[in-house]
Amino acid sequence: MKTTLLTALTLAVTTGLLGCAGTPQMSWSRVGDSAQRAVVSPDVWAPVAGAAVIAAGNWDHKWQRSASDHDWFFGGDANQAADRMLNLATGASVVSALVAAPKTADSEEKWSWRGRNLALLAADRYAVTGFVEEAKEWSGRERPDGVPDDSFPSKHTAVTAVHTSFTRRNLDYIDMDPTLRYTAKAGLYALDGLTALARVEGDKHYPTDVLVGMAVGNFFANFTYNLFLEGPERDRYNLTVVPETGGGMSLRAAMLF
Repeated sequence: MKTTLLTALTLAVTTGLLGCAGTPQMSWSRVGDSAQRAVVSPDVWAPVAGAAVIAAGNWDHKWQRSASDHDWFFGGDANQAADRMLNLATGASVVSALVAAPKTADSEEKWSWRGRNLALLAADRYAVTGFVEEAKEWSGRERPDGVPDDSFPSKHTAVTAVHTSFTRRNLDYIDMDPTLRYTAKAGLYALDGLTALARVEGDKHYPTDVLVGMAVGNFFANFTYNLFLEGPERDRYNLTVVPETGGGMSLRAAMLF
């Protein structure tokens, strides 16, 4: 409970500070829109759906034992690999936050936006950590290596997902080749998956632990990004009627960044 209150306080203070830095006007409608968009994102529902299928098939313990016994991918270096991938995800999110910015903003607005981006990233990492630690106590699930009340959900994958989710969103605000952007996003999803596999293979978590942890991290990141860095989805598109040569008219749509 103490951690939950600290988490809520951190987000509240961060919200107040961000409000002084040019954050869009807050309203319950805007909060609801941001939460809804986060929930329906495949980043959130797909891992939850995967965890549900694994639980329904009673494959959780079986797959974990197989991964741990046979070292599917990391060859005994799984836990160290998970730490390295978390560090890589952290670095990528910070770099992308310093480069990304809305295209139509002036220089001062761009740096204000970047500052909000970094502040939200730090707040989300702390908030997710606090939430997951509370959830572990609520679930009371023992880790595969015998540590009590520390398995569900996975903090490693939740925190990694916060960073990779921010980086994927930031890539949409960086002027780059679309193919390169798509490839980078695919690589970030792979980083999430490999971190999850490493924690299972390293005898620290079950598959449902890491999938739910991934969903939690993605939800926090997407919700705050929607709320503080982007407008509602309906306000991010501009429809314009453009006169054509010969007297015709055409309708053009543009995404606003």
